[in-house]
Amino acid sequence: MSCHICSRAPHTRLPFHCPTCARNQLYQLRIESTQLLLEKEALGQQIAATATYDTSQDTNDERSRRWAIQGISSQQTGSLSRQEALAHHIEILRLEINAKRVEASERRQSLSRRRSDAESAKYQLGEREIATLTAIQNTTKRTEHLWHSLHSKTAEARIFLCREAAHLYGLRQKVSKRGEARESYVLGGGATPAQISTSLSNVAHLLVLISHYLTLRLPAEVTLPHRNYPTSTILTPAASYQSRETPESSGTSSQTSTPSLTASRTLDARIHLPRPRPLFIDRPLPRLAKEEPATYALFLEGATLLAWDVAWLCRTQGINLSSDSWEDVCNLGKNMWQLLVAPPAQTSTLMRAFAGRDTQTKMKTARDSPKTTIQRTKSFPMLGHYSHGTAHSFLGASEGSEFMRTWKLPTPIKIVDNLKSNLLGEMASAEWELLEEKEWDDGMDRVE
Repeated sequence: MSCHICSRAPHTRLPFHCPTCARNQLYQLRIESTQLLLEKEALGQQIAATATYDTSQDTNDERSRRWAIQGISSQQTGSLSRQEALAHHIEILRLEINAKRVEASERRQSLSRRRSDAESAKYQLGEREIATLTAIQNTTKRTEHLWHSLHSKTAEARIFLCREAAHLYGLRQKVSKRGEARESYVLGGGATPAQISTSLSNVAHLLVLISHYLTLRLPAEVTLPHRNYPTSTILTPAASYQSRETPESSGTSSQTSTPSLTASRTLDARIHLPRPRPLFIDRPLPRLAKEEPATYALFLEGATLLAWDVAWLCRTQGINLSSDSWEDVCNLGKNMWQLLVAPPAQTSTLMRAFAGRDTQTKMKTARDSPKTTIQRTKSFPMLGHYSHGTAHSFLGASEGSEFMRTWKLPTPIKIVDNLKSNLLGEMASAEWELLEEKEWDDGMDRVE
């Protein structure tokens, strides 16, 4: 051990630095000297015992017998205790063996019962699986049949509501045979070209009502008149259906019966909201184009978005326009009449609308559809079929997306540009300008 004072292990060749190291070095010599003295004493005792052997032999024999008897007695006691411990341990092992035998017997019985139950469960398993699968297939067939039947009734109810709404709004077709056959479409009972705001308001009301009946969300959101908002407006597709509050009209619009375009465009500067496109005017188009070109452009854009909504609604219900030109898209009356009032027996239009859809349905059915699927035919009514409100024939699903993918109409921006250029050409080619009664009176006053 190292010294607890100098912290150095003892060594014969190293000098001592403290008394403790020197004392530790002398311990071994003292121990050896003590051992020699003890050995000397033991030898002296043996010599003395040998010298006195004759006198003490009887005493030593008695003492030796006593020690031997005590040793034998202690050995016997230890042997008995070990024997009892072994007997106790043997008894414990015997009980454990019996318990394990009982447990093994119970496990064999349990395995036998489970084996019997498994054999009973596997008995005629194939037949029972076939019967269960057949029952599930029959239930699926009945459910699908009821589902398709309910969807057919829903489509018929939608058709009835849409046609009744068109009838109540007075949507009808007029054919003039003077010279050449010309078709005109009237909504609201006596709408004239001078009542553009009323006509567009009627179209907006009817369009929102029809989209509600068909549970369809229009691409361009239409806002109908409500409290503190007396006129109809429309938003662009990018700004539609966003979380916002509808901007209210100014005090001028709410206090007078005639809406003001300038007041409807006045919004709170602190609120950054998308700008709605008006569906109303308070003066003739040529005058509006001269006095307020920005309002004129917004009105044309709003009317175009409304017509584009109508064309989109016609497409979702299986009615294709005669061409992809902007004139057919802007023909609001004809498109609404074909959608809501015209007889449904327009096989050519429906066949064109169904062509791509039926091809995709047949290919998909032949590839991976089960036999229980009820196949739809071309006689299935398209009006009221696709919608955004039911899981059956959901327009946003793969089938509806594929059905709408073939729609190749121009975008609203291109239609607005074509409409602007056409109206500018008509206004430029006019020989004289149509004046209102007030302007005639002002002119007569100047002449007098």
